[in-house]
Amino acid sequence: MVNYIADNPRRLAAKRANPELFTVVTRREIAPGRACAMIGNRFLLEHPLKRQIQISRHIPPAALQSKKEELLYAAQHGAVPISPCISPGEKEIARALLAVGAPLIVLLENGFPPGYKPPGRYFDACAQGRLLLLAPFPYHRQRRPITRAQCLALNDWAAAVAGATGPRP
Repeated sequence: MVNYIADNPRRLAAKRANPELFTVVTRREIAPGRACAMIGNRFLLEHPLKRQIQISRHIPPAALQSKKEELLYAAQHGAVPISPCISPGEKEIARALLAVGAPLIVLLENGFPPGYKPPGRYFDACAQGRLLLLAPFPYHRQRRPITRAQCLALNDWAAAVAGATGPRP
């Protein structure tokens, strides 16, 4: 808690320096027929090369390492990865992407509450214009486990966004 309070002035300065990156857009089309709330660098949606990250929970360690290297290489050469970061493998790859300063689009199961700001590493990536958080579902206060149907829906959204090109209104 002490570290969080000590870091508040830096976080406030980042939000004031880049208000457009910390403003929740309540509804914007991100792919044909799909609109959602978002916060972060909306220009990442317009990037022509987007790669979906979808990793099985049962992937062998060597295959996960190979996939991580492939996606890090793609991101370092211009691709924008997109994922709901659900499985441990997806989370590991997202952490690696953020660690090397690569861009990332993340789909969230829960929408944005009033006054939302990204937590932890996401905050810094957002301030640097390397992150876009998308929330296709409305905000809810309840803590509930994500369902298989929600996971499938989020992966479907990620595939649709990865396949979409060009600017959207």
